[in-house]
Amino acid sequence: MRYLLLGGSGFIGKHLTKSLLQEGHEVDVVDNCSTSTPVHNVNLYLEDIQTFDGIEELIRKADVVYFLAGSVGVKRVVENPYATLHNNLSLPMRIVPLVAKYNKKIIFSSTSEVYGNGPFSESNDASIGSPTNLRWGYASAKLATEFLVASCGVPYRILRFFNITGPGQLGDFGMVLPRFVQAAKDNTPIYVYGDGTQYRSFCHINDALDMMRQVESSPEGVYNIGNDEPVTILELAEIVKEQLRSSSEIILKPLTDVYAKNSGDIHARIPDLTKLRNTINYKVEHGLEAIIQDIYDQL
Repeated sequence: MRYLLLGGSGFIGKHLTKSLLQEGHEVDVVDNCSTSTPVHNVNLYLEDIQTFDGIEELIRKADVVYFLAGSVGVKRVVENPYATLHNNLSLPMRIVPLVAKYNKKIIFSSTSEVYGNGPFSESNDASIGSPTNLRWGYASAKLATEFLVASCGVPYRILRFFNITGPGQLGDFGMVLPRFVQAAKDNTPIYVYGDGTQYRSFCHINDALDMMRQVESSPEGVYNIGNDEPVTILELAEIVKEQLRSSSEIILKPLTDVYAKNSGDIHARIPDLTKLRNTINYKVEHGLEAIIQDIYDQL
């Protein structure tokens, strides 16, 4: 099969590309690499998707289109919400009509942010907050794209990711676990934003890839992708410090010292994986310690 990965040089895209190549598929990647490095051993088009003249032909030739492109990371969202929103709305307006024109299967990379403060089940309505809260701009753009994808008349899967992490992910744009591991490796302070009681769950990229590929051939619709084992952010920092035998000091830092006052936060975000478990052969082979070690080994 021939796969087209839009934004395929990002964290998930690179791992997906490697997996697809190992299976013997042909892979085309379009990415301007503004926040990533180029992928090797693929048909790479180092282009801006918005202006790339060859995008229609690549979509026409593809069997499956993975739409992974877009601005990501809490840091980026709250520091430049207008640019984030504009980019994440304009990209699908170029891509989805072409996917519809050639009736291609599309896999869209969405986010758990569309649930707002929850509940986090696909059967519940998305509940995004006020536009005075900056972070909801990102969620709103992703949700609008979900509607666009679901309404365009082609086979589709929408993947709502919950903290997918692992080797190769950087903490530059607010990804918490790589940031903690880097600090622990350098024996510099591990900064926990807020009071540290926020609950999250973390899923290794290889486990997420297995879920994604199974969903690809499952009934169309929306799927949560992730792990549902909770950990507080303060506990996470302590686990990282202990496992890596670091001398780092763990310091609580008010969220308003890091992001804008109206950036907002979510206290608990753990996916409901009932639908996923009822649809695929769900399994998690990498626990938190394995994730931490794999991130550390590639720093």
